[in-house]
Amino acid sequence: MSEFERIYVRCPNWVGDVVMATPALRALAERFPGAELTVGVRASQHGLLRGLSSIGEMVAEDRSSGLWESARALRQRRFDLAVILPNSLRTALAAWLARVPERIGYALNGRRWTLTRSIRPERQGRRRRPVPMPIYYLELVRLVGCERDDPRPELAVTAEEAERAEAVFNRWGLRDGDRLIGINPGASFGSSKLWYPERFAAVADAFSRQGRRVVLLVGPGEEPLAREIERAAAERLINTASDVLPLDLLKPVIRRLELLVTNDTGPRHIAVAFDVPAVVLMGPTDPRYTAYCLDRTRVIRFDVPCGPCHLKRCPLDHRCMKAITPDHVLAAAGEIQAR
Repeated sequence: MSEFERIYVRCPNWVGDVVMATPALRALAERFPGAELTVGVRASQHGLLRGLSSIGEMVAEDRSSGLWESARALRQRRFDLAVILPNSLRTALAAWLARVPERIGYALNGRRWTLTRSIRPERQGRRRRPVPMPIYYLELVRLVGCERDDPRPELAVTAEEAERAEAVFNRWGLRDGDRLIGINPGASFGSSKLWYPERFAAVADAFSRQGRRVVLLVGPGEEPLAREIERAAAERLINTASDVLPLDLLKPVIRRLELLVTNDTGPRHIAVAFDVPAVVLMGPTDPRYTAYCLDRTRVIRFDVPCGPCHLKRCPLDHRCMKAITPDHVLAAAGEIQAR
């Protein structure tokens, strides 16, 4: 294991999971300081990981890439070790077809035969026992001797990204002393994770009346949601719908925030990486998968008989999210800011 020189890490697909995988990347870099660490991640997410000292190179792994194409590209790079973080059969097959000598991953979805070293996650009934995803990934890299177990994620802001962010702040009319609150109302997972626009508007108005500046942060395809919130708000806010921030700019913007109010989605984990306080509105997903580094995060969630369902669309009345009110969010924000 001490002789691994070229390591390939296939990252997960969701933004939040990529951030939660950074402790495992850090552990690999510390365990094999002389190795070249290459990360396979969606092209749109390269800016998310840019600047991390643990990464040597990033290669694009998009849905449009065919299995044989991915395997051929891996084989040409002659990796010694492949660390497969997603649980899909396809991601493990690509490393197997590429004939990477050592291939590690979780023995799930019928792919154990494609791996040279594997572990099975603990079970809870018919499903795997929920554990925080940073710990889940750290347990996997223990197979190659990584002993570090710090689950705190890390991201970096390059000098070029910081300079571009300053131009954005100037365009928004922000001054050095302005206290900026971020509201992230979207979720690419599905509508089941979404809170209500009029309630986000009420929270934004409350912060504006306290003298804060409020910025709506949305991703591609979420522009109509942001405009709906802006129409419902009585106070003026900064709406990024007309100029959606890419991930490399979202990092310094979130780092600048006093507080982030967000659905349970990727920006929540970016806030954790930069030690930014966050209030998280959680509905259909099991909180145990993200129960890490909660010292500056408040999760608002109510138990309902049908949850956690992990469905992308609610087939009932969305009761898990409907139970959360603006007063709950403002109370949680006040509590975390008082700390």
